[in-house]
Amino acid sequence: MVKDFLRGKRIAITAFDLENQEHRGIASFIKSTIKILSKYGAEVYLITSFDCNRKAKHTNYQDFENIFVNEIYDFLSVGRGYRQLFNSNTKYKFKLLLELSFNLFKLFKYNFLLKYKFYKVKKDFKYKNNLNDRTKYLIDIKGFISIKNIFHLCRLRSMRFIFKDPILNINKEDIDLIISSSPLSLKKKGSKNADVIQIIHDAIPIQISNHPERSWIFFNRLRDAHKNSECLYVSKESRKIVKNILKIKHSKSNRNEIIYPMPSLQIELLEKAFKIPSIRSIEKSFILFNSSIVETKKVENAINYFSKSNLPRRDFLLCIAGKMHKSEYCNYIKDLCKNHKNILLLDYVSETEKAWLFLNSSLLISTSSIEGFGIPILDALSLNLSSLGTSIPSYLEIKNLTKKNKINLVKQNKPSKWVDKLNSLSKFDIKNKSDKRHRINNFKIFQNNFERNFLLKIGDHLSNN
Repeated sequence: MVKDFLRGKRIAITAFDLENQEHRGIASFIKSTIKILSKYGAEVYLITSFDCNRKAKHTNYQDFENIFVNEIYDFLSVGRGYRQLFNSNTKYKFKLLLELSFNLFKLFKYNFLLKYKFYKVKKDFKYKNNLNDRTKYLIDIKGFISIKNIFHLCRLRSMRFIFKDPILNINKEDIDLIISSSPLSLKKKGSKNADVIQIIHDAIPIQISNHPERSWIFFNRLRDAHKNSECLYVSKESRKIVKNILKIKHSKSNRNEIIYPMPSLQIELLEKAFKIPSIRSIEKSFILFNSSIVETKKVENAINYFSKSNLPRRDFLLCIAGKMHKSEYCNYIKDLCKNHKNILLLDYVSETEKAWLFLNSSLLISTSSIEGFGIPILDALSLNLSSLGTSIPSYLEIKNLTKKNKINLVKQNKPSKWVDKLNSLSKFDIKNKSDKRHRINNFKIFQNNFERNFLLKIGDHLSNN
């Protein structure tokens, strides 16, 4: 693929999942998308709900721009747990309701047209030198499009508290394409404005009963996204499920609707991890569980399979990397692990630590009962790292991406087969630099092949815009 394939193109991406306190699979999708678009020459802008706290009238506009960029960098480096804050913090809830009342007044006044402000990042902006692993993607961001509380306003529409979809009209002279990284009740009007592509990851809030997102709200998000925009799906399975839910007929003319996510690993971090002998005092061979610690991931199954296998006796570790929430399920997982010296609950890991874990692991295990795609399995595939996963359709789809791979899929109701696979596992020596270098080389080849398909998909939409 030509290095300047996207030169001169300006692409805006919604930052909702990057604003959240915890970065999950969709955040990984956004970060890798930003990386590849920037790598091939596009100018990437983030559409954010953040608004600068200071008043422009006390300074000139250029200084105000710098103030805004500084503050949003600080905000994104920490993020915010919107749902938890709203449910637990009365002051935050009251302030947000006041803000939304004002936002709704403006929305009605301007006939549901969202007002926005552009902020560009200067080339010599010094803050870029202080970014952590969580916000490294900001190096590739050329600017921000600020729309106060845009995601809350879209949610109010999904809840049907307002009777029209918010309209995001950004002139094509400013932005060539807008990508909504997850379904939003949002639309654009007029041929002179940038088209919106909405990425559909899954229908999990509808498929399971105890998801924090209400199923009827998510259904409205999906329906509004399909009504107002062109939609792309991260897997054939996601497309099948979502279209069945929305009762949309599939046609062969829509065969180009799949856009597989890029691996969340990065070559720079893998090279950095290559030079690190150990993290978290991990010196032994280990298998890795890397995911959010929520019920659909069936973490307890991974723990039980590991405990019943011969791996603890062979001095293996089970490393569980994922944010431990203040929830009943996470407390349950902690109780399961408290008497197992060979099981490490690592909680949140940085991007560098994650790269080290994948680079040095003997196996990735994923016991998920449902996935829209499954980026950890894709990350393992990109390194040619052995992985053991549930035989769900999305994992089978990943397995079929390459003819030769080390992905083994087992039915969830066959515990003895899971244990047998673990018993036959060979150790990966974390001190063997040659084997680690081989994994990095595999990643480079995989990434190059995968990038081409991803870029062609984006290029098709840019040429039709």
